[in-house]
Formats: sequence, C-alpha cells, structure tokens
Amino acid sequence: MIFKMKRLTFLLTIFLLSNVLLMAQTGETEKPFNYNPDNYDLMTLFAKKGATAVIDTNWSKTHWSIFPAIAVNPAIGTGYGFGITAGKYLGNPETTRLSAFSSTPIYTSKGQLFVPLRLTVYTKDENYFLNGTYIWRHFPLGTYGLGTNAPEINGDMLDSKTFTFWQTVNKKIGNGIFVGIGYALDYYYDIHDTRAEIITDYIGGVRNGDYSREELIDFLQKASDFYKENNIEPPSIKDKLAFAKDMKDPNMSNSDIQKKHLPTAYETYYKEKFEEIPDDVKNGKEIASSLMLNFIIDKRDNQLNPYKGIYFNAYSRLSYEWMGSTTNYQFIQYDYRQYWEMPWLKKNILGVWATGAFTFGDPVYTGLPAIASDPFLRSGRGWTAGRLKGMDMMYTEIEYRIPVYNLLGMVGFVNGSQFSDMDHNFEKLKLGYGFGFRMKLNKESRSNFALDFGWNEDGYAGFYMQLNETF
Repeated sequence: MIFKMKRLTFLLTIFLLSNVLLMAQTGETEKPFNYNPDNYDLMTLFAKKGATAVIDTNWSKTHWSIFPAIAVNPAIGTGYGFGITAGKYLGNPETTRLSAFSSTPIYTSKGQLFVPLRLTVYTKDENYFLNGTYIWRHFPLGTYGLGTNAPEINGDMLDSKTFTFWQTVNKKIGNGIFVGIGYALDYYYDIHDTRAEIITDYIGGVRNGDYSREELIDFLQKASDFYKENNIEPPSIKDKLAFAKDMKDPNMSNSDIQKKHLPTAYETYYKEKFEEIPDDVKNGKEIASSLMLNFIIDKRDNQLNPYKGIYFNAYSRLSYEWMGSTTNYQFIQYDYRQYWEMPWLKKNILGVWATGAFTFGDPVYTGLPAIASDPFLRSGRGWTAGRLKGMDMMYTEIEYRIPVYNLLGMVGFVNGSQFSDMDHNFEKLKLGYGFGFRMKLNKESRSNFALDFGWNEDGYAGFYMQLNETF
C-alpha cells in the first residue's frame, strides 16, 4: 500500500509543478488590453456618479480577486463560502485565451464540505492547453441502485470523503483543436453505507431483546403493508426461515446477517459484479487511478456564455491495478455542446448539450456515471444528485435563452436521461424541465448570475443558484 501511494504522490507532484511554473511565466506585452467601462454592467449600475475607474491595462500581469460565494442546490442545500480567482494572458489576447485559476470552498447546510480548485493554462498562441481539476470534499450523496428504473425505496446515503485530481496536457493540432494525455485520480475513503449501518443496529437490537413483542409485531405489519403498497414481492417462507435461523446463530455477526439477507444497493453491486469483494472496498475505500487520452474541439465565441459555436470533448480513462486502482476498467465519455443565435431575434440563444459515458470491465461503484456526477454538479436540473445511476449514461439538455431588459434575462430548459442496468441495458428515458432568471455581471466576459427552478417527471422540485450558465 505504501508503494502504491508513493507512485500516486509522484504523479501528482509532477503535474502540479508543471502548471504552477507555466502560470508564473511573464507574457509578452505585444498589445495592451482594450478596456471599455461600459462592459461592467453590475459595477456600473451601483457606481457613484462621477466616479472614475482605474484599470491596469497591462494584460501580462496576473489579476487576483476574492469575493463571497453562495450556492443553492438540492444535493447540498445552501452552501456558503468564498471565491478566489486569478487570470493572466501568456500571449497576445488576440491569439491566446486567458489562463485562469479559481477556487470556491463551500460549506453547506447539510454538513458537506467542498474545496475545488480549477486551473486552465493556455501557452502563447495556444500551442499547448493544460487543464486541471483538483477537489477535496466530504460530500454524502444518495444512491438508489443501477438504471433509471431503480425504485425510490432503494434510497441509501453513502457518506465518504473524496480527493479528485484530473490533469491533462493538450497540444494544438488546428484552430481550436487539441489532442492530449493526462492522469486522473479519484480517491474515495471513509465510505460509510448509512442504510447498512441502520439495519445492522436494528438487527442487533432485536437479538439483544431491546424491542418488545408488540413493537416487533407492529414493525412486521408495517413491512407487510409496505410490500403491498409498492407492489414488491415479499420474502419467501424459505428466506424467512433462513433469516430466523441466522438470527439465532451466535457465530453470525449482526453485520453478516444484514449483508446476507438485507443488502443495500452498494453491497448488491459488489456481490453480483465480483466473485470476491476487493480488499479496498472491505476497508471502506475505492480508488480509480487512470491514464487519460483527450480530444477537444472548441469553436465557441465565449467559454462562459456562448452565443454561437461548438464544443466537443472525448476522453478515455484507462484504470489498472498496477497504477493503484482498486479494479481494472475503462471509461469513455463524450461531451458535445452547440449554440445558435436566432436570426430573427437578437441574442436569443438555443443551446444543446449531449453527453454520454460508457464503462468496460469492473468499475468501482462510486465512480459509475450518475446524474450530476460531473465535478461541479451542473447536469440534471430537476433531479437530486445521484438519484439516477448506471453502468452507462446518455444525457441530453436543450435550453433557450432570451434577454428581457438591460442586464436581465430568462431561460427555459428540458433534459432527458437514460442509464443502464448491471448488464448494460439502457432503461426508460427520464425527463427534467424548468425555467430560470439571469443577471448579467460583465458584458465582455458574459459572466452572469443564474437562478433556476427545476422539476422532474416523478414530481420532485428544486431550485439552483450559481454563477454562469449550466453549459
């Protein structure tokens, strides 16, 4: 295990140093940055009359900012924290996009802690593009089993801590076209299966005589009613007798009885997928250590809020035990986005987002595709994170964006999700939909404040507050 961690630490160190050294370089000042004070809508709106803006026009200088942050999402409740950003051009802005660093640590009303860091580096003339995502989080999330048909009654909460390190180095092979290679690590540890712990405690209480006969009869009646109401086949007489026998066996622990007779979705996955449960899983952790192969086309006119253009990213993750992974498996994902400005209405934008993920081999459970499983929980508005999960995923979202007045706008959206079961069979399409409001923060960067309201076909509703567009 020590040797495994040394290999991981060495890889992380090399990638981090390469990014920091590039950000520390001084760009060539071939052309000053063109500042227009009218670009700053929100700032201009609240500025004192006659105030004079003082802006550093040296585009090769690193500019830092820090600000309070708030986020609202059904998966996190309300999150509070602060944001810190830095931006710098490493070449002429006409031929080189802005290199940027950002981090927004958040603590949520549900006791979750989320510490992300993003680093995007474009070298001069964009000959190379380095992209990194680094996250530490204590982030319990719900899980219900595999496929879009997984019932609500399977609901469980996996409490875990996660360290994520994704880094790619990409070479430009054409205008806005890059190919690259990288390394990805998702390290899940201190995994606690909440439902398993609750059931195990209850079994222990029954065996210790903590419940009266009347309480047990009442519980069994409620269980019987539950099976009928949800059209679930109750346990057979044979299963009941086996359960009763194990309850009286002093050699069977409470946990052994729970896993044998009342396994959770998490336990069922490893029980059915593997002949023997991996040692890492037995010790409450999962590791996905992967080589990444990357292909990017980015023809958008703006990265934060495009009016037109196309973005396509396809990458593969090759995870092997010799690299430190818990299991051997492969993961392929594509991400396609396109935007059109309606010719009959200025700045009315139609955006389409389609993404898919497919696994091969024996992936770890927490690394499987899931709704809102992207690092910043942007997909699946109308659904709570983790409600839909599968061996494979296909997801599509359409959004229509319209300006309303001055710096205000609105959006309407609909999304569709399909996830596969254990045998990679895709199940029923699930829909989400909603609308939202926008406030423009900066005309030049097109950054904005977003407030969205979403529903899904099962009736769940939630609202989402964030900076910038979902896609």
